[in-house]
Amino acid sequence: MSLNSIMGTATLALQAQQTAMETAANNIANANVPGYSRQVVNLEPNTPLYTPQGAIGTGVIVQDISRVRDTMLDTNFRAQTATAGGYSTQSGILNSISQVFGEPSDTGLSNTLSQFYSSWGDLANNPNSAAAQSVVQQRGAAVASTLNQFSANLDQIASSTLDATTLQVNQINQYTSQIASINKQIVAAESNGTTANDLRDMRDNAIDALSKIVPVRVINHDNGSDTVYVAGATVVDGSDSKNFTLQGAGGSLVLQLSGRNFAAQSPGGSLGANLDALNKDIPNAKSQLDTLAAGIVKSVNAIHATGWTAAGDALGGSNWNPATPPTGSNVNFFDPTKLTAASISLSTQVASSASYIAAGDTQGATGNNNVANKMAALADDTTTMTKYGSTDTTSVMEYYRDLVTRVGLAASDATTSSTVYSTLAQQADTQRQSVSGVSTDQELISLTKNQQAYAAAAKVITTANSMSQTLLDMIP
Repeated sequence: MSLNSIMGTATLALQAQQTAMETAANNIANANVPGYSRQVVNLEPNTPLYTPQGAIGTGVIVQDISRVRDTMLDTNFRAQTATAGGYSTQSGILNSISQVFGEPSDTGLSNTLSQFYSSWGDLANNPNSAAAQSVVQQRGAAVASTLNQFSANLDQIASSTLDATTLQVNQINQYTSQIASINKQIVAAESNGTTANDLRDMRDNAIDALSKIVPVRVINHDNGSDTVYVAGATVVDGSDSKNFTLQGAGGSLVLQLSGRNFAAQSPGGSLGANLDALNKDIPNAKSQLDTLAAGIVKSVNAIHATGWTAAGDALGGSNWNPATPPTGSNVNFFDPTKLTAASISLSTQVASSASYIAAGDTQGATGNNNVANKMAALADDTTTMTKYGSTDTTSVMEYYRDLVTRVGLAASDATTSSTVYSTLAQQADTQRQSVSGVSTDQELISLTKNQQAYAAAAKVITTANSMSQTLLDMIP
């Protein structure tokens, strides 16, 4: 081997160690940058020189600079993140629904209903009391107002959820478009055999962000591009991406992909939880409140229409002929046409004057309290309502308690699951960071080793140069 060969070998070593030091410095600089993957210099021996004496090494070259990344850890992190996001969103919505009811509370519907039925008991004790009639009127109005407010609050939750869902769909489209664009850049950048580390980090960051909204599956290709699937459907393939849209309204909201109904209307993740809330959870809560409101209106009116008041008779719609039942002043307590939680209200007559509120069911019998007693008994009348999801009957109070309990349990389960999967997602991220993250201590150790190797290579060059000078000095 000539002195020039020695110089060449040492020069390659200088270049390789300098690249390694630059890479370590870059790792340290990006140690706290979210989503940055630690980079390593892959060295390999240079092509040896074959001589009759044997193969003589000619130094080292940089084969590539690659990033440290574990695909399996990425997959696990994204799966746990999507599941945690779904339960977290579901927990938030169900807890918001539960807070609408605000039970147990002195101002909740349970207490309001209890006071309403109790006011009838007070009227039964003093059927001629105008003050007792006024209290019944006020308590009935409070029942209607509370249900009205519940419905309005659920509408507000639906509106906020729809806004969040629309935003998520837009974000998904932005991420898929970004991933497709980066795919194209990576394929072009890696066509010469190098690895586009920063572009790959950008793409992985976009996929991570996407997994916080919907579950994703990623397939890596040899040309450097990724194919991304959501609920089995391809949303990114090379440089092509597809867009999601929303059609319809709450209760019948439809997710579409490229203009066609998406096969998975509940794709999972945070988006799936929002769609479930808009199409199931919130409509179900409203429907049950509507059933409750209708049950209250019908059960109360059925009894009150048989009651007597002088004011009611004066309206001219009363019937006191037993041969043509039902008998009574035929005054409804609640408006019979308003059978939803949003619309329930006192009848026009009762709203205008408490004198239309009947205590008894016998014309002219001012001390009769049969109607008031029947009204008070409605609180525990188990034949008033049909249980949710059953053919069995129950009372108004029990129906409402069951509604509140079911929503509360669902919210509690979602919150527990959210905590569990959020912990799993954090653990998965910690595992991933232990592989891909930058340890400044390790980088400083590598930097020191590379610096020593660099100094040694420089010493070789100095020695070779001295040998060359010695040879030149020998020339006469």
